[in-house]
Amino acid sequence: MNTTKHALLGLCLSVSAFLAPLAQAASWVEITDPAKSGFLVGGKTVTYGSVAADSVWVYDGANPSGAQSAAAIQSLVSSKFGLPSSGTGSLVFAAQGDLASSKSGSFTVNSSFDYLAVHYGRGELLFHWDTPLAANTLFSIANLPRGLSNFRAYSSVSAVPEPATYGMLMLGLGLVGFVARRRRA
Repeated sequence: MNTTKHALLGLCLSVSAFLAPLAQAASWVEITDPAKSGFLVGGKTVTYGSVAADSVWVYDGANPSGAQSAAAIQSLVSSKFGLPSSGTGSLVFAAQGDLASSKSGSFTVNSSFDYLAVHYGRGELLFHWDTPLAANTLFSIANLPRGLSNFRAYSSVSAVPEPATYGMLMLGLGLVGFVARRRRA
């Protein structure tokens, strides 16, 4: 009986040792007021600029996407913000860059963008602006718990008019011109 208790106790300890990291596993956290002067990540108050984001998501743990390719991060951003994979509202890759491995830094995004993923150590920050930021915007971030690694910027695709819309526009302009010409005569 004593041997059975020891075996059962050993099994329980093994299972709890296995489940403990899973219980502490990181998850995505949405920052409720990203416009404030900073938000907590890994016990540090992270600040960023130049323009306050409308939405910020933080993942402070093991690599959430499995890869840091532009396509993997694009898929991650799409799923976090509920964006379609194609068509109006979907993402188009805008810019990327590798960053110095420091806990603070600045970089310039040379294209217009409204979604930005910043990778640091083993975490990820996802930023979204309702109004796209202009090309050559300087973005700075400070006081991360681990060093910066890279960034990926994306722009959401806006609606593109159908060819029939252009046809109706041309027909309407022609009709206005015809009426104006008849009135002069």
